Amino acid sequence: MTQELINSPGFLPGHSTLGSDVSYFFAITFASLFLYSGSLASKGMGRKHHYMMLVSMVAMMLYFAFYYEVRKLGVISLVDQLGFRGPQFVYRYIFHPILFAHFIAVTVSTFLAVYMIGNGFRTAVYDENRIMTLKSFDVVRSKVLWLAGFLWLGFLLWLLFSLSKLGVWHKLLLLSLGYFIPAGVALLIGKTLPDSGRRHRMLGKACLYSFAFLLVTSTLVYFLLYIAF
Repeated sequence: MTQELINSPGFLPGHSTLGSDVSYFFAITFASLFLYSGSLASKGMGRKHHYMMLVSMVAMMLYFAFYYEVRKLGVISLVDQLGFRGPQFVYRYIFHPILFAHFIAVTVSTFLAVYMIGNGFRTAVYDENRIMTLKSFDVVRSKVLWLAGFLWLGFLLWLLFSLSKLGVWHKLLLLSLGYFIPAGVALLIGKTLPDSGRRHRMLGKACLYSFAFLLVTSTLVYFLLYIAF
């Protein structure tokens, strides 16, 4: 997608661009799909829940593809190049805290969604009636996943400190969002929820709350940036 097309007028009200509208559309779509797939799980519809989770992941990947094109995965937002048109006090005390909360919501909800898909494949089984249910066992920490996490951390360090021109604070923030917060959440999950079945149920509820919060923050950021002023 060319920059000319991304920066062309959007199809939603206000002074948005096509890129921001498409990015917002995918954000609302994938968050809503995750909420719907969670409701299927709460009704005991395991097979449909798994299929909807995979569809939701595809929508989320499309969102990140457009978000990279429009915001460079949030870097433009962090360096204050969004073009906010409202008063400075609104930007400092309302918009910026909401934007930061949105970044946290994206980080946590994305990590939980990916984690839950892997956990679901390990935990889900069919009973004698061919109904998908959850089995209970003590989850053993995966050395392969932690090795992959350290490799990802090394890639982030190389990317941020070798290629990026961001300041130290912004680099530390992106490292926290890209690695340390998800790693901390993973450690907390391992310590507090060792049983696989209970872990999947509890994290499923956490996913529903995080994606509902993501819907709210996405809408508020879009409204303040393109409609309110």
